[in-house]
Amino acid sequence: MISDGYRLYCKWVYGRQTCLAHLIRKAKALIESRKLNERRGGKLILAHLNTLIEFSKNKPPPLKWERFYNSLLLILSLFEDDTDDAGRLARRIIREIDALWTFLEHDGLEPTNNRAERSLRFGVLWRKCSLGTQSDKGNRWVERILSVRETCRLRDKATVPFLVECLGCYFAGISVDVSWI
Repeated sequence: MISDGYRLYCKWVYGRQTCLAHLIRKAKALIESRKLNERRGGKLILAHLNTLIEFSKNKPPPLKWERFYNSLLLILSLFEDDTDDAGRLARRIIREIDALWTFLEHDGLEPTNNRAERSLRFGVLWRKCSLGTQSDKGNRWVERILSVRETCRLRDKATVPFLVECLGCYFAGISVDVSWI
């Protein structure tokens, strides 16, 4: 599982990857700060997070990894006790340190949840434009129809013809062919 900073996900015990894109955004925001310490912390932390992203493309040899790891721990320790945003980010990274490089241990795992967020974007925009639903039944319908839409999109299948097929099968009393899913 790839997660953002939502605390509930921190309890996930089956291997979790912290979304590096979220941490990178926080580090970039620090660089824009008026406070010198926050700018400095943002730059140093951002450089290390970007290095991790590079490692997702090319796994580092053991010596390079060891140097990176020691450097990261040093940088985090420099800011850990600060009460400003640089300190908060350093403490968050320390708290989630075991979940920062899960992608290096499991092939095919990405260092960010950008793909998941892109797939949810249509639903979020729909909710904002339509002002959502007014009932639990409406919520369930939207969840299901948006899930069908996204599944069809990911599988290069047209949504409306599939829904028409589903209705036809329902009225004919037969099962829908979902082997393509």
